[in-house]
Amino acid sequence: MFSDSSTHDRIKAVIFDIGGVVVQSPFIAISQYEREHGLPANYINVALSKRGADGAFQRYERGEIGHDAFLDQWTDELNEVAENNAAYRRYLERRKLDVHMVLPQSTQINGGVLFAHMMEVAKTPNTCVVELIKWLRHSGYRVAALTNNFKSDATSGRMRDELFSTLFDEFVESTVVGLRKPDPRFYMHVCNKLEVRPTETVFLDDIGANLRAADRLGMSAVHVEIGREDEAVETVKKIVRARGIHAPKL
Repeated sequence: MFSDSSTHDRIKAVIFDIGGVVVQSPFIAISQYEREHGLPANYINVALSKRGADGAFQRYERGEIGHDAFLDQWTDELNEVAENNAAYRRYLERRKLDVHMVLPQSTQINGGVLFAHMMEVAKTPNTCVVELIKWLRHSGYRVAALTNNFKSDATSGRMRDELFSTLFDEFVESTVVGLRKPDPRFYMHVCNKLEVRPTETVFLDDIGANLRAADRLGMSAVHVEIGREDEAVETVKKIVRARGIHAPKL
């Protein structure tokens, strides 16, 4: 998916999500956990998002709670069967899916095990995206990361130091800023650091709500789908070819 709100301003910068874009998606781990524990597809994702900005996961990404408190609260939220089932039924109805699906009557979702698996999956770079970032910087474009992350994740910190230290002009983290996607203020923060207008940027993410927020600000939003990262790379190249400040031959 590609959404271009502005066809007038020249592209000066490209902004990348990390998990699911620059590295493999933690949703791979979530899907595997659902299959292994007999949960319907996207059940955990619905449980994760149903609390909006006030859930344990979202608060952890803003740096408002510590790691242990997050795991305890998130595990409790994931195992609120009645509320999660109601949210999942609404999810099925919105998408006109099988509303007669048999939902779990009880769950024993281990938030600690699930989170560890998610972080393990996210250690693996998406090579084609990393190469795109290197090419963009070499071609004179400003490049930034805009990531919802976790302050106390030592593995993530090491990965950033080893993989990302030379990749980005700016590395903007939810736990440092105290904001997270899809809050428009978070997008404006990275634009200010890059000294560009939103309409002068391309934004890559794997989550629809984050892409819609970027689109509303006038960014050229590119959806990165699991297993189709190379298609997103080609979309960015097409945008840069058409609207880039250099419009190089690719």
